[in-house]
Amino acid sequence: MTDSPLFIDASFFLGMHDSDELRRRRSLTYFTRHLAARPRMNYEQIGICDAVIWLQSREAQDLYYPFMDRLHSDMAIQREGYRYDEIQLALSHRELNALAPEQALLVAQVLQSQGWLATHDPVLAALQCLQGRLWQAGDTLQQPHFPDGLQTLYEASRAFTYTGRQAGI
Repeated sequence: MTDSPLFIDASFFLGMHDSDELRRRRSLTYFTRHLAARPRMNYEQIGICDAVIWLQSREAQDLYYPFMDRLHSDMAIQREGYRYDEIQLALSHRELNALAPEQALLVAQVLQSQGWLATHDPVLAALQCLQGRLWQAGDTLQQPHFPDGLQTLYEASRAFTYTGRQAGI
């Protein structure tokens, strides 16, 4: 990966709690190994994560949010909205205008910034325009581990398991 920005979608962020062990390890590999990376996440993808968590029990929310809050701060995830050129690309690009708006706008951000995308979404991963722009986990054989304080919060947050069916994503 170059110095181009990395965008994270909701499927990848929630992937740290995925019921599928391979997706969980791929997400954890990124987040545990790149705490200083300052990746980007648009407001809508953050909102999708919140929508999924808000559907969980109060207990699961109370165990999940301390981890999520700390990770967003420790990693300094860059939050941003859409620019008009990204909206225009989402509306005019042949591959993107067939997607759900939240998918098209995310891909437009990646393309306009000449960035990368970390996703578990099979629809996005199959797009021709994203080939060569998808983040790959590499070695996921080692058990990923956060620094101690964050690891403790992560372990507690595992009260939530993401199945990919919550909130329609």
